[in-house]
Amino acid sequence: MSFRPTLPSHLTRGERIMTKANHTQEANGQAQPVAQRADVAQRADVAQIERIALASIADGVVVSGADGQVVLLNQAAARMLRADPKTAPGCPAHTLFESCSARYHLTMMDAMDQLYADPYTHEQSEKSIELIIETGARVIQAHLSPLLTEVGQFLGVVTLLRDITREVEAEQAKNDFVLNVSQELRAPLTAIKGYGEMLLQQTAGQLDEQQEKFLRIIHNGADRLVALINDLLDISRIDSGQLELDIQSVQINALIRDVADLIRPQCDRKGLHLTIEVEPKVEPVLGDKNRLTQVIANLAGNACRYTPEGGQITLSLSRPKPDEVQIDITDTGTGIAPEDQTHIFQRFRQVDVPTAAEIHTTDLGLPIAKMLVEMHGGRMWMESEVGQGSIFSFTLPLHTGAPGTVPGTKAEHPQAKHTVLVIEDDTDVAQLIALQLRQEGFSVLTTERGKEALQLAHAQHIDLITLDMMLPDITGMEVLRRLKTDRETADIPVIIVSVLQPDGSGIGWGAVEHITKPFALEKLMKSIRHALKAA
Repeated sequence: MSFRPTLPSHLTRGERIMTKANHTQEANGQAQPVAQRADVAQRADVAQIERIALASIADGVVVSGADGQVVLLNQAAARMLRADPKTAPGCPAHTLFESCSARYHLTMMDAMDQLYADPYTHEQSEKSIELIIETGARVIQAHLSPLLTEVGQFLGVVTLLRDITREVEAEQAKNDFVLNVSQELRAPLTAIKGYGEMLLQQTAGQLDEQQEKFLRIIHNGADRLVALINDLLDISRIDSGQLELDIQSVQINALIRDVADLIRPQCDRKGLHLTIEVEPKVEPVLGDKNRLTQVIANLAGNACRYTPEGGQITLSLSRPKPDEVQIDITDTGTGIAPEDQTHIFQRFRQVDVPTAAEIHTTDLGLPIAKMLVEMHGGRMWMESEVGQGSIFSFTLPLHTGAPGTVPGTKAEHPQAKHTVLVIEDDTDVAQLIALQLRQEGFSVLTTERGKEALQLAHAQHIDLITLDMMLPDITGMEVLRRLKTDRETADIPVIIVSVLQPDGSGIGWGAVEHITKPFALEKLMKSIRHALKAA
């Protein structure tokens, strides 16, 4: 005989009460198991919470099924993609992204195609895209992942969208600020370095021991500032996609020897043993010679700095695969702790190195080196053990064509007296260049205005021009354009000397070289001699 309690008359239809028989008694007299009714209610609450959560979050969520049709689209995604959340479900997912253009090489539709073609080898795909909408361009970060069950059944793709327009604009503003400040610093640093070099050469008189010591401290400090500015500029240009590589055929084994020669004096001063192990017959790589030199010099320089006196440094070149070479920089230094190795390539992160207290570094060299290697299509990694040393390695793809050759130049003083026109808006830099030129036997004319420079180029016999790009009246590029389109001045060699980074436009208009401030005086003089010899 079943228990059927009498229901109080004050309960209205649909209310529930608990009974001793662990049943829920409905107001209509129907009894349901408590566990079953509680589970149904709980699932209803969870579903409601999920709907509210999806509608509330700022990130967009798009779920497409295994057939490529939209299953779910929250309000944020609908707003970003300018889609109707009511009509979008059931439509092909790729139609939501037809108005999106790719910020980088991979488009949203390419990423979705890859996931649907093979979801099991793409655990996640994260790309930034630029979404073009009627109100203006928005930058959206998209994260695509396959939906897989515990047994590996493919159910579809979930796409998370985040509007990062403000972050991108802030990053661009930061990059612009770094660029502008760095350019402003270059002109005074050029004067500091240049005049310091001339004083160390004792062109203004004999120096006593203490004066020479103080000047070298000033000169070394200026070099450190230049290195910092260059690092900040490199980071900024890489982040903004403005860093271009001058790709050519590079003899990597010769490059390693050149870097070894560069750091050998530093190693000798610390009593370090420097060895080179390179295969004599290795095909050239395709790369930017200056940037590859920067990478190897940075790694080798770090090895020298962090290796105690009497230690060993080895630069080696091998060919682990037919289509790539591997460069290893090995040292017997202090090593790096495992917990520090995870962020060794991160910017502005310092690792705990016992000998690093007196070493001045911006911690930008390794991140820049890694990014440069990746821009060449290679990869970089490191291995280290505390107390034993470290090995920094990177790979580069081989160039299968014929080895490239780099013509040599011979530094010679001018055979006859030449006249150089120095167009420079910074008086200190102009006087520095003019002073060095006169000491080497040149006749020099200077001006800070582009229009006056054009008049002098016609009125005087000018053999070579050094040209600043930032002038008070007209731009240096306009001066260059007028010089090269005028039959009377088109053949005058022009060397650009500017705080601006080379972008190829000056060379395109006929300049023979672009030298970035601050510069070494000897480098400028070699360029001038070479240009005059070739003219």
